[in-house]
Amino acid sequence: MIRSVLAAAALVVATATPASADATGYFIWDSDKDAWPTQGRSGSWTPPELFSVREDPEENNLIRIKGESPDGRDYLMIELYRNDGQRIGEGHYADQKVLVVNQGFGWYDKGGDFSVEHIAYNAEGLISEFDGAVEHHYQDQPNTTFRAKVSYRR
Repeated sequence: MIRSVLAAAALVVATATPASADATGYFIWDSDKDAWPTQGRSGSWTPPELFSVREDPEENNLIRIKGESPDGRDYLMIELYRNDGQRIGEGHYADQKVLVVNQGFGWYDKGGDFSVEHIAYNAEGLISEFDGAVEHHYQDQPNTTFRAKVSYRR
């Protein structure tokens, strides 16, 4: 039930978000009951100041997505990597390394999938716009899928 509501909310937010350079966005995620480290939990951060999207050229051009609840009690980080170490651009990436960290625990899925629907950089070379989705699994076991949808504008 929660997953259905989350999926519906993500669809509404994704289709209602204007395509502009104004600061806006959302970071919505959910997980199956046996997903590690999120263990069936879900969440969302829609105020833009509660999450960020950054690229780290010094760490194999990874993209790091970090969110924190307003009360600071919940924290989630996702790191996306290309296996070849090249810069992540628009497109779909299958069987790539994806790290999910929640409440201090993390797991690398070396067969993760992610899509970058849109990415743009500002004059300083920092990510200013990002739209994407992530799927992460724990040890390729059933009922361990973590999913996230991100829209970021700065």
